[in-house]
Amino acid sequence: MYNAAVKTSGNYTLKIVHDEDAQSPREWDNLGKMVCWHRNYNFGDNHNFSEPIDFIRDLADSVTTIELIRYVREGSAKGLRFQKNDDDQTISLMSYWDFSKKWYEEYSAPLPLSESDSYLRNKILDNMEIDDLRHLAEQRNLIYPLFLYDHSVQSISMQSFIGRAHHADWDSMQVGFVYVSHADVAKEYGDASPENIERARKLLNAETETYDSYMRGECYGFQLFKDGVEQDSCWGFLGTFQEAKEAIREYLPEDAVALANEAEYGDDEDEYEPEDETDMEMGDDE
Repeated sequence: MYNAAVKTSGNYTLKIVHDEDAQSPREWDNLGKMVCWHRNYNFGDNHNFSEPIDFIRDLADSVTTIELIRYVREGSAKGLRFQKNDDDQTISLMSYWDFSKKWYEEYSAPLPLSESDSYLRNKILDNMEIDDLRHLAEQRNLIYPLFLYDHSVQSISMQSFIGRAHHADWDSMQVGFVYVSHADVAKEYGDASPENIERARKLLNAETETYDSYMRGECYGFQLFKDGVEQDSCWGFLGTFQEAKEAIREYLPEDAVALANEAEYGDDEDEYEPEDETDMEMGDDE
């Protein structure tokens, strides 16, 4: 723990310090879930998806079998199609293999196709490319990419760092996704109307910015002393130093608020040492 700013006025001294043991905001009650992959770091929330396509496929599994069949029949799925067989009683799900430049049968199903055919459903999902899976998943979920910038500090964002951060072409990458289901949006706001979908998007961005502050080390706490005795303290303020000051003001007595207003990052009046309460109680033996 080290000081970000120390300000003294009258009987009060306010110490704003870096909180090195701040709780990760991913342990809070968030609307969105963060699913990330990195070979060196653990980011976001816990999950069991070995790679991104497994996660996107899991979200796409929320659509109905009829929707999956229609998507393939309309020709929307890259590398997948239905081919009617000569017997006119069955239809084959065909997948295109790039390495051989040929179409192969994945499954032959009786006509008419049935919504209860779980094997057909799984075959479609297993053979879809990630872009098609994401398109289907977005019918039931809000899904946004998460980008990591790793260059002396670590930062995370829903927007790419390329063009807005030094060496981002080399030191940034997509590291995962943040998402929320339309069902959870409806639980939070009453329904999944376009207005509430936009509210949810803004909240996901705010949650990502809070996590970014945590990753960047923008974590603060304060101690308030009066006549050398600690009166109050609180930790876990995330955000810029200015944002932390604004939040800390809410915890201070009215006659000490000015200390937070006037504190500037790097102002360290740390010649000040609070009195030892034991010495104060025992007094001078001489």
